[in-house]
Amino acid sequence: MEGILADDSDRDIAVIKVSGKNLPVLKMADSDSLAAGDHVVAIGSPLGLENSVSDGIISGFREDGKGRSWVQTTAPASHGNSGGPLLTMDEKVAGVVTWKATAGENLNFAVPSKLIAALLASSTVKPLGTVSKTEPTSATSSADERVWTSMTNGHDYKVRIDGDYIYIQWINLPPALQSTAAFTRCELKKSGDKWIGKSVSNFPHAFRSGAKWCRLETDIEIDKISDSRIEGVALAWTSMNVGKCQPERPERKQFIWIPK
Repeated sequence: MEGILADDSDRDIAVIKVSGKNLPVLKMADSDSLAAGDHVVAIGSPLGLENSVSDGIISGFREDGKGRSWVQTTAPASHGNSGGPLLTMDEKVAGVVTWKATAGENLNFAVPSKLIAALLASSTVKPLGTVSKTEPTSATSSADERVWTSMTNGHDYKVRIDGDYIYIQWINLPPALQSTAAFTRCELKKSGDKWIGKSVSNFPHAFRSGAKWCRLETDIEIDKISDSRIEGVALAWTSMNVGKCQPERPERKQFIWIPK
C-alpha cells in the first residue's frame, strides 16, 4: 500500500492507493437513484471468512443526529464486512458497509456511493499516519474503544464496549500469522453483573507433513471492568488434538488486562 488518497474519519472510511497496473474495478452506482426494496449484496470477510457474500434489500435511507447520510440494508454484516462493497444487481457499488446497530437484527449501514465518489476525486497520496483522527464510527457502531494488554500472555486486545455488548479482537498477532486468515475475536453480552459470550479463533497447527487450520468457539466471561483493569475467565489449554481440532485438557483460567 502506497498511502492514503482521502479519508472521512467521521464516517470511518478511507481511500487507499495500492501498487499495480490494470487492476479490476467496480463502477459506482448513483445512490440517489436507489430505492427502498432494491435487492443488494454485501461482500466481505466476516470473522475472517474471506469473500463471503450475503444478500438483502435496501431498507431505507437515514440521516443521523450529526447530519450524516447512510444506506440502511438487511444484507447481514459482521466484523470483517467493514470496508466491503454493498452491490446492486447490476454489479455497481451502492455504498461501503461500515457499521451495524447491535440492538436489533439486520440493521446494517453503508456510506452512500455519492459520498465515496467525492473521496475518489483526490489524487494526492498522504503517508500512513497522517490521517485525521477522531472517534470512529467503527465497523459495528460507535462506542468506547481501547487497546488492553494481557498480564499473562502479553497479547494486545482491541476492546470495544457498545451498550450491553463487548467486542474483542487480538491485534498483535505473530508476524508469521499477519496477513493470513488467523484471528481471535469475541462477542459478549451483559448478563446481570457479568458479560457472557463466545471467543472464536482460527489458527494453523502443525499436522503431519503440513499445517491444518482449526476454528474453535469457546466460552468467555468478563467479571469486572474499570478504567485500569479488565478481569475475566476464559478456556485455556496446553495441547491440541489437531486431527479433531479439539483442545486437550481444557480448563477455565482467569485473565487480567491493563490499558496499553
